[in-house]
Amino acid sequence: MKQIYYCRTMLVAVTIVLLFSSCGEDSSESQNGASAVSITTATAEPRDISSEFTVSAEVMAYRRVYVAARMSGLIEEVNFEEGDAVSRGDVMARLDVRQQETELRRAQAALVETEDVYNRTRQLLERDAATRAEFLTAERDFEQLKSDIELLELFIEYGEIRAPMDAVVTTRLIEVGNNISENERMFTIADLDLLVVRPGVSEMNLAGLEEGQGVDIKLDVYPDRVFRGSIRRIFPDADPETRLFTVEVEIDQDEDKPVIRPGYLARTTFTPDKRRNVLTVPSETITERDGQTYIFVVNEQEGNVSLTEVEIGIRRSGYAEILSGLEEEMKVAAANLDALEDGSSVRVVGTFRRHGFRN
Repeated sequence: MKQIYYCRTMLVAVTIVLLFSSCGEDSSESQNGASAVSITTATAEPRDISSEFTVSAEVMAYRRVYVAARMSGLIEEVNFEEGDAVSRGDVMARLDVRQQETELRRAQAALVETEDVYNRTRQLLERDAATRAEFLTAERDFEQLKSDIELLELFIEYGEIRAPMDAVVTTRLIEVGNNISENERMFTIADLDLLVVRPGVSEMNLAGLEEGQGVDIKLDVYPDRVFRGSIRRIFPDADPETRLFTVEVEIDQDEDKPVIRPGYLARTTFTPDKRRNVLTVPSETITERDGQTYIFVVNEQEGNVSLTEVEIGIRRSGYAEILSGLEEEMKVAAANLDALEDGSSVRVVGTFRRHGFRN
């Protein structure tokens, strides 16, 4: 009986020891689990965080000229139409100037007689055979007739409508037989070698733009092509109605690119602050302590984090630019930063997402 009792007593004692040992291990594991902070991670990687905005405007020729009549008359000849190239001095149209030519011949005939009277009166004045008043009258008639001839020659010259520059005809508004008035527009010509767009830009977006800066241009007619351009000039004053500043952009035209015509709709993308391929982390990974900026770098093998001081640049689109203190592909903590300290044990529960933090 004593042996049985002794065995039972020993069995109970061993059981109690095992129970206490198990409870101690569970308690220790519970404490270790409680000390590991759950976090999500993000990767330091290059991104494009440039500041960009797009404005639409119509393509136009930098040099566009309205060719107008300098006298009224009947159109008797038209030599060019839309799409034709013209050179400076080409006769684009002619007006009927037969009346002016007839008057010119009459005036030239009268000039011979008037000049003879003028010369004879001058000789008589030198011999005191004519009065000075008679000489002045003859001189006036002679000079006035010369002026009339010059005016008629000018009208005849105006009858030829000449191209003022090398260009392409974009609009023809006349036909043979039309009567046209003085200063009435006849043609529109444009130099297509220099095409520009002139979008209006808000004063809030004007900062960072400067002459010579490159831009990207997309045309609706060529949706899959991106054309390059550069800022040619920035107008000094805002439009009084729209309060926008005009930014003139020159379109680069290469021989291997498709034809661009005035009137196409262009969407110009400006980049006032270019930050391409810069090292970034999500802004949520940044913490500030004692006036300094830090990031918790994740040590995946050791299961903890290191508090690392970093220098950041701009913050844009939910990301912060890293200037120093971090290298590409490093893993950083992106959640529960307030619960972390240097060396804190962590448990990774997911990857940071801009919309929803976990996988």
